Amino acid sequence: MWMRYKLLLILFALLPVLSFAQDEDLEFWGSMKFSKKLTKKFRFELEEQIRWADSLRLYKKNFTDLGFKYKLHKRHSLALHVRLVDEVDEDKYLRYHIDANSDFTRSNFPLVFQQRLRFQKSWDADGVLDKKFFRLKWGFALKNKVVSPYIAHEYFWRLMEENSLGKQRSTIGISWSMGDDLKMKLFLRNQKDLNEEDPDKLGVIGYGLHYKF
Repeated sequence: MWMRYKLLLILFALLPVLSFAQDEDLEFWGSMKFSKKLTKKFRFELEEQIRWADSLRLYKKNFTDLGFKYKLHKRHSLALHVRLVDEVDEDKYLRYHIDANSDFTRSNFPLVFQQRLRFQKSWDADGVLDKKFFRLKWGFALKNKVVSPYIAHEYFWRLMEENSLGKQRSTIGISWSMGDDLKMKLFLRNQKDLNEEDPDKLGVIGYGLHYKF
């Protein structure tokens, strides 16, 4: 039974990889995240990320993300984050997002179903930038304390002049624990615009570390 679930996970995980080679551009996203449990329900999070574009030849941007997560229940949490983004040849801008996170599992089932609903808004000092999105993300991860492969899909809904689906992301990745406090992840991501005559396509190679104090 476990082998069937693992094979099913691998099959779904191959979907974003099949279109990976067709992407017009390739980026690398590298991140380092720190978090500290303040109380039984509150956790502070700090993340720094850098991104390279143009088939990994061109530095694109970096951001610093500060946030707090509140644990509503064993399987549900809320989060509020503020991000300072510094793009090449562009003015710095701020973004905040609010997350509602949930996961569901059964004791005799080897997979965890995860979902996240996010509202985000970006703006700059001049008031020129004003982007708002709803984002829905869902996926499955293998229950394992050491190594956990996962897949995820996400949709972006624009909340601007035209309310419509704007973007889709598909991700396959693996995370593993390097100790009680340190985790590492590697992932491949396929991203494409929706409802566009000539949609942009993007492939991402991602790497991240997460250290819990």
